[in-house]
Parts: sequence; structure tokens; C-alpha cells
Amino acid sequence: MIVGISGYVGNRLTGIGRVLVNVVRELAVQNPGDVYYIFKNDDYDGFGQLDGLDNVRLVNIGVSKESGMKNLLWHQWGFQKMLKRYSCDLAYIPNFSLLLWKVVPTVVTIHDLIEFNVPGKFGKMRMFYRKNICDPLMARRSDAVLTVSESSKRDIIKYLKAPQSKITVTPNASDDSVFRRFPAEECAGAAARYGLGLKDFFLFVGTIDYPGKNIKAVIETYAGLRKDGLYADKKLAIIGKKGYNAEVIMSIVESCGFKEDIVFLGYVPDEDLGKLCGAALMMIYVSHYEGFGLPVLEAMSCGTPAICSNTSSLPEIAGDIDMCVPPEDIEAIKRKVVEFADPLGYDALCEKVYKRSREFSWAASAKIYHDIFQSLL
Repeated sequence: MIVGISGYVGNRLTGIGRVLVNVVRELAVQNPGDVYYIFKNDDYDGFGQLDGLDNVRLVNIGVSKESGMKNLLWHQWGFQKMLKRYSCDLAYIPNFSLLLWKVVPTVVTIHDLIEFNVPGKFGKMRMFYRKNICDPLMARRSDAVLTVSESSKRDIIKYLKAPQSKITVTPNASDDSVFRRFPAEECAGAAARYGLGLKDFFLFVGTIDYPGKNIKAVIETYAGLRKDGLYADKKLAIIGKKGYNAEVIMSIVESCGFKEDIVFLGYVPDEDLGKLCGAALMMIYVSHYEGFGLPVLEAMSCGTPAICSNTSSLPEIAGDIDMCVPPEDIEAIKRKVVEFADPLGYDALCEKVYKRSREFSWAASAKIYHDIFQSLL
């Protein structure tokens, strides 16, 4: 089987790109007789983890990762031509892409339908495009739809009217090369490089936007705890790039009274990211809506407790661990922080979240991918 893959995953190795890398790596190892062509932007270098796999082949497409419009247009013509040129048996599209037609059977992943669930998540034009053009065409014209949670599957059926038989859940997992339990001294060393100390900060990882990731509630929780006289020795570290309405978040930080203890780290490379997760006292991730919520699982994979929302897919990650709270209830989030930070139960909690993270596997998900690919041939 020869699979042609759209390699346009944005301009950094973040969520969707990380999922693609891990899935393709597992597919290539499990199925050495298959070939996987990734048609990638010339200036994107986030596929280094696939080096050394003989049956994964990177092909530059002559388009910059910085041009969303050119990538949209390329998918309509260039991608289809390359699928034919490289004799691909089927195509796989891992990111939101306009699908007007196809020359081979095509599988798509729809990670989430946040635009239907969080008003104002994007600008008006992008919201209209995704809700009325891109999403419906992906669901309708593809031969199979993969998604990352039962929550997202329900949304695809509800909003895009896709038949249940066409949708398969392929849960994400964490990248063990980045997110694992590191020795305390390595975590402390990484934290020190960013002006932080071991277990002396709360952590948020994700796009700095408004209202989507609900980082507003994270900041209000931290400020509220500080006003209550708690955790004066703890900082709030925020990892991620600025997104839609980021200026709203920056304004909230300016006026919260504790801006000197709220640290924005920007984009953090993989060699530090997992260690920073391990160094954090806990992650606070109370997003309004998530297709999966990978940062929560990644923190858990480092042995770090995470507080998350009781909405969308996040309870699927939590399982039987009592870590979910209403995302708008600041007092409930504060109570959960105090509960999780209690030294008497902290080590046991770290062990519990780590064991739960081991129940998610890229190897298992990749097998589902392959079964779906095979079924279309």
C-alpha cells in the first residue's frame, strides 16, 4: 500500500503535527511493506523524528508554510497531481483542508469542531469558512473520517450530519520521546533555564487566545489564590504562541495584580518541554472545548497532575480520576488546586495520573489507522 499524506500542519510542531509524526512513525514500523509519502512545505522541518525510516519519504511541495492561501490552493491541484505521480493508493489529510475532489480514496482526520462549540473562537471569515465550507466538504467527500474522541465523533454526527458508520475514533497518546518521567535534577535544570524552580510553578500549555482555551480562567484562578494568601512562592508559567484575541489575555494579566509572577515562555523546544511539564507542580487546563486535550495527557505522562474541564473530551482522558471542574467556576478550580497541592496526597496523585496516561497508545491507534486504510482498498 502506498499512502500519500498532506504534510501541511502549520508553522510549528504543535498538536496536529505531533499527532501526525507519531502516527506515521508507528504505521511505518508496524507495516514495513507499505510506503508513506509526506508532501511537506519546503520550509517546515518538524518531521525529524521520522528520519531513518526507509518507508517514510518526504517530498517538498514548493510552497511556504507561512502562506495559508497558497497551501489551500495547493491542496486542490498540487496534492492531487502528486498522488497520481507517486502512484498512491490512497490519500490521508490530517488537518483541516478544503476537499473539493479526489483522485484516490481519501481519509481525513477531523480533530474537533470547536467552531461550532465556542462562539468567537476565530475571526468571522474563518468561522464562516470552516462551518459552511471546509468542515462539511471534508465529511461529505472523504471516504472515511477519523477523529480523536467520542466527544468529537458525536459532534461530527450532530453538526456535519456524517453517518456514524463513516467515523472511527483513533485516540491520541503522548510522545514518549518528549513527555515521560524525567529525573528530578533534569526537570530542575530545564526549569532553571527559564527562571523557574522545581515544583514552584503552575503550568498552562496552549495557544494564548480568547475565549477558546479559557486561559482567562487560569489567570483568574491564580490571582484568586494569591489574593487568598496562598502560593505566594509559586508562579504561573504559560507556554504557547499568541492566537486570536491574545491582547485580551495580556490585558487581564496587566490588571490582575500579580503580573510579575506570570511568566510567558513562548514556544518551548521539545528538549525542554517535557522536563518543564515534569517540573511543574500541576497543569491547569480548563479549556471550554477540546477535541482531545493532548496537553493534559502530556502532563500526566510526565507524572504531573492536571486539572481540566468537565466538558467535551476531557473527561475521557481523566477516566476515574477526579480532576475535572466546570471551566467557568473559578472557586471550584481553586478548591481543586488546593486539593491537588496537598503534600500528603501529592506523590500518590502523581503516580495515579501517570498510570492513567499509560492506557493511551500510539501503537494501538496506528493499528486502527491501518485497518481503515486497508478497508478502502
